[in-house]
Amino acid sequence: MASNPKFKPVLLTDIQMEAIKRIQQQQRDSSMLNAAPTISAIARGLVDKALQQMGPEQKKDA
Repeated sequence: MASNPKFKPVLLTDIQMEAIKRIQQQQRDSSMLNAAPTISAIARGLVDKALQQMGPEQKKDA
């Protein structure tokens, strides 16, 4: 698999991984095609939502 320089690895706890896998399964269950986003895509989406909640001032410092 080719590495994308714009992405960085992030370590997650077992509990965090299980929660993301539950989200993935919920997405798969609600899909007519039994499709779901990747674990990486779900994690990126969750981080994006958290950063949006911080507001623009805090994002610059993070």
